[in-house]
Amino acid sequence: MTAAVSSAALPALLGPHCTVDPDRLRRYEIPERGEPGKASGLVVPQTEAEVASLLATCSKNGVKLVISAGRTGLVEAQRPDGEVVLSLEKLDQPLSFATPDGEVFRFGERAAPAAHADALAAWWRGIGAPPCEDAVLEVQAGMAVDAVNLLLAPLNLMWPMEMGSSSAASVGGCIANASAGANAVCYGTAAHLAIQAFGYSGDGREVLSDAPAWKAVPEDLLAINSAQPRPEWGLIGTQGVLGVITRAKIRAYAIPGQREAALIPVSDMPAAMRIHAAARALFGDDVEEFEFIGKPALELVRDLKGDAFRSPLARHDAPYYLLLQVKSHKAHIDLAGMLYEFLADAVSLPEDQIGYAPLKALKEIRHSITEASNARMRALGGGRLSFDTATPVAVFGDYLKVLEAELKAEYPDMALIAFGHAGVGGAHLHILGSKDAPVARHAKALVKIVFDVTQDFGGTFSAEHGVGTKWGDEFIARAPAEVRAALIAAKRRHDPAGTLSPRSFALDRQLAG
Repeated sequence: MTAAVSSAALPALLGPHCTVDPDRLRRYEIPERGEPGKASGLVVPQTEAEVASLLATCSKNGVKLVISAGRTGLVEAQRPDGEVVLSLEKLDQPLSFATPDGEVFRFGERAAPAAHADALAAWWRGIGAPPCEDAVLEVQAGMAVDAVNLLLAPLNLMWPMEMGSSSAASVGGCIANASAGANAVCYGTAAHLAIQAFGYSGDGREVLSDAPAWKAVPEDLLAINSAQPRPEWGLIGTQGVLGVITRAKIRAYAIPGQREAALIPVSDMPAAMRIHAAARALFGDDVEEFEFIGKPALELVRDLKGDAFRSPLARHDAPYYLLLQVKSHKAHIDLAGMLYEFLADAVSLPEDQIGYAPLKALKEIRHSITEASNARMRALGGGRLSFDTATPVAVFGDYLKVLEAELKAEYPDMALIAFGHAGVGGAHLHILGSKDAPVARHAKALVKIVFDVTQDFGGTFSAEHGVGTKWGDEFIARAPAEVRAALIAAKRRHDPAGTLSPRSFALDRQLAG
């Protein structure tokens, strides 16, 4: 919290882009989920140089900051508790685009995303550039994921960061958090979709961080684990506690020439993971997504959409469903036929259980689950506990089976909504209470069951959403001592005054101790 400088003195100290107006602050005090916070001020830098100067000033004067970009985070890291909010919303422009053979386009002055897209496309046509996959786009950190893909689409390129919040989630936030998303099984996390991240340490020093290369993770190891940040990656994946990303170079990927997908009913999650193994054996790295949806989650979407619900399946009585998406850059192969043959022959599904549908319709089902869960939570009036766990893929099916059984045995009146990134062992879990059985009454016990079972299967209590302030106590209790020690040492090196996100990972308490 900011105690060294009074709120009234902040604008004079932090400059013209700082405000303490309560009406301006209110928007930044309300997180995606959870209770509102309380900010002592708001600062919205217009340039990277302002960010550097701001950090140096705050570090020198004991002003604490929490970082706000798209405000889509789910672990309360962006919710202030007396700190000043640092918003990167004005750092939202593309900077340059470079082809593998050295041609470079530099974007002009600030403009709308569509205008930048038109300018880039005109340049691309002018140089007669052939399709390429190894192009590099440099953008400011506050640029939204959807805005990046609007820019790249006319070039038949993409930045494959797929999630329900992509209209607001920022490139810098995703890279700082090493967000996974629906197609991490194919492309890796946002940490791997980056090339370099540029920014400043907590005391204003310039930092350049190189991104790690993506390679498939063995199935007996964790593929995603944001409870184990890697300080050696610098600003990448360390969730804003060491410094602020202000711009990044990211990889552009060719949009596949073909994509095919199906919704597949399965009897249980161990059976689902056998299908995953078979799909990887046949399609290899061309398995672009492998998502799972529990029956209660699908039912919530049906209730939310009503007559607008579109499903390729006549019946919806299976305990789980899979969204399997495969891709190919080869125009001459029959990808749809290959997928159908795989499901009919290798998986032995009858025709009425092979849920072919336009990809957009299947994605709408998957990305409507959180909205549907929100609606049911409000209707039931008993609150919700949300988790983001992961285990090694090799045990993921058994993990979900055991976890569901334990929760049902202990709390039969609670509803478990399960869905997520089965291809990398990631699960999003919503436990919904009712007015008669609110989750708050049993929150501590529910958290313990979920995290104990996850740990028993070699998993992590935080797969991709970060630790933030929400899971600080769990980080202290469950993270290996060497992981905590490395993060504390890095915090002392990069942010000696504890300026940035001081409560994330419970670092304020750990440093004080």
